[in-house]
Amino acid sequence: MPMDYSDFEDLIVDVDDSGIATFRINRVEKLNALRTPTFWELMELSRRLQADPDVRVVVCTHEGRGFSAGADLTSGSTGSEPTWTEANDPMGVSVIGTAMPSIDKPTIAAIDGVAAGGGMALALSFDIRYVGPNARFTTVFARRALAPDCGITYFLPRLVGDGRALELLYTAREVGAEEAVRIGLANELAEDPFARAMELARELASGPPLAYMRAKRDVKHSWGATLPQQVEYEWHGQKAVMASQDVREGRQAFVEKRQPKFTGR
Repeated sequence: MPMDYSDFEDLIVDVDDSGIATFRINRVEKLNALRTPTFWELMELSRRLQADPDVRVVVCTHEGRGFSAGADLTSGSTGSEPTWTEANDPMGVSVIGTAMPSIDKPTIAAIDGVAAGGGMALALSFDIRYVGPNARFTTVFARRALAPDCGITYFLPRLVGDGRALELLYTAREVGAEEAVRIGLANELAEDPFARAMELARELASGPPLAYMRAKRDVKHSWGATLPQQVEYEWHGQKAVMASQDVREGRQAFVEKRQPKFTGR
């Protein structure tokens, strides 16, 4: 039975026949700012996308002028919304930084609007980011005398280095699309970043899921490993993948001069 994604209030999710899951935050009037239920829905979405055998690639996009303006500071609790205490999550909203990285599948963000604060952290948590000419990034926290959260201090220095990360955190200045690509916040500037994201997603959806999973795990593991530890980690992953049906299919397809059909097994 296909996974159900129809019960989200702040997210619109679709999974097509090729295995591409697309989603967007459905709060256009608020520049897709994140209220309390949005955080929980993004966490639940990440769990479902990880568990869904029909999903091979995840693409996040948006409508309107905002990818996400960060936390919605104008949204109060209605009384029916879960509180952080009720949800028993000591990290509060910062847990959103773990949502996309917890998915062992390629994740791509298409950004052509503002990504601020927690919204910027969310954008940086994807594996790949394509930006359009209207994309703008700002850490924003210092403008509000707030400490950074949502994992931005994990992702940002890994993409741009400590010095530039601290500059962006201290000044909260806006970074436009061209600069974002130049300093490493984004992979590529495209006139239509969603079309570009879908182009890559279609390519990856027909590729070998286990190889992608191991590549993603290996890269993330490398940040806390010595070179010998990393080589050993890669070796264990390679052994596991070599025993898969996908590797046999890849070899057979090469011999038969045809396109392989990978199943992730």
